[in-house]
Amino acid sequence: MHTTIPALHVGQGIHQAGLSLFPVWVVAPRIGSLEWSPSSLEVAEHSGGARVSSLEASNTSARPLVALEGDLLEGGWQNRMLGRSVVLRARERREIHAVCIERGRWGGANEQGASGRRASLAVRFGDARAGREVGAERQSGVWRRIQTFEQRLGASETSSFTRHLDRQSIRTPRLIDGQRGVIIGIGGRIMGLELFCSSSGLRSRWTGIVQSAAVDARLTDPVPTRAERARSFARAVDGRRLHGGEDGESWFELARGDEKVDLLGLGARLGDRDEHGILHLTALDRTHPVLAAV
Repeated sequence: MHTTIPALHVGQGIHQAGLSLFPVWVVAPRIGSLEWSPSSLEVAEHSGGARVSSLEASNTSARPLVALEGDLLEGGWQNRMLGRSVVLRARERREIHAVCIERGRWGGANEQGASGRRASLAVRFGDARAGREVGAERQSGVWRRIQTFEQRLGASETSSFTRHLDRQSIRTPRLIDGQRGVIIGIGGRIMGLELFCSSSGLRSRWTGIVQSAAVDARLTDPVPTRAERARSFARAVDGRRLHGGEDGESWFELARGDEKVDLLGLGARLGDRDEHGILHLTALDRTHPVLAAV
């Protein structure tokens, strides 16, 4: 099954030190009737004993809840990030895949909280294999990349990525009417894109996206990224066909990659029609110098 990335329009960028943010509009109908608020996601360690790679999650909302790969889950026995995007049906309870982002702690409370904070692109994907890694391989890669932040930006007590977010003082810019995505430039180069099916989806993660990108930007020179680079990246991405999903599935993972750009997302079947849309998409330029550095 295939889902096509719609046309994208890129606006004027905002530059803060080495971080550049370009607003993106999408030529596609919004997908509504979804819950995006992280506060509707209840997460806890397994009742039979904590596990590094998975947690128990519940949707407290009466609508389907979108939880995204890279969302931070803080507390519990260690801070983690969600390892795979998922849609939980109304009141659904299920196991979710997690990746540890705090290597130096194993113990604490049972509950974890989601607030919309995000792991950065470098932590989530890093080197050329990272987007395709699974299980222990991905976990060791994430720990290795966080260690780069520890060495270059200052160590934290438990080697937690959240401590580097806590040290941020960057201002989060206001969203523009109709904006549904952002292209992220770091150190004069485009690192990636985050795209949502609605403005409310983007709003729910906006501060988290900006703050985590600012951490990545601290690894490079404070050079602004030119607008033409952002528009060129959008042209290279829109119109691409993503693979994923089976007939009859309501929500499904999407992916496509080549030697330069990886595309990872979450798709949706649109009602009873034989049409599909994108709930969320991350596009990553694997040639960015920061990714090679971690």
